[in-house]
Amino acid sequence: MTNPPESARVEHAVERLRAAGERLTPARYAVLRVVDAADRSDEHLTADDIGARVADLEPAVHRATVYRTLTSLVDSGVLSHVHLGGAATVYHLSAGPTTEHARHGAAHEHSEQHAHVQCHVCGKVLDVPPDAFDAVAEQLRADLGFVLDTGHAALLGTCRDCAT
Repeated sequence: MTNPPESARVEHAVERLRAAGERLTPARYAVLRVVDAADRSDEHLTADDIGARVADLEPAVHRATVYRTLTSLVDSGVLSHVHLGGAATVYHLSAGPTTEHARHGAAHEHSEQHAHVQCHVCGKVLDVPPDAFDAVAEQLRADLGFVLDTGHAALLGTCRDCAT
């Protein structure tokens, strides 16, 4: 059985890892494939979700290895993570270092592609354009000197379905 061709996003992540001198293990490939598939289908997977899917893809990869791999890939900037309400964390492939990431030298960059909001009633996570919070961010910076990072945690509220 042959593996399907890698998506351009997985290929880009692999190139970034190679350029950084990182090892490309079966666990890393499996995690990248699982996260990429979830991103493409607009899913928000936790470490447990990723671990279960990696087990289907690569049964020899132990769950603890998946958790270490997630941490390593976030630290290397290939994955980003977002904290949701209730202490859950979800993962996405990163497009690459953001300007904010480069300026502050942060190890945990956020995705340039979107921010997140989460319904505190049903738990649904919705993607929003990254510029959706620009006015609030600018107001906080002007009034308080506070730099808002909308990519690291989802803002909580009530979705349309639960509000009615």
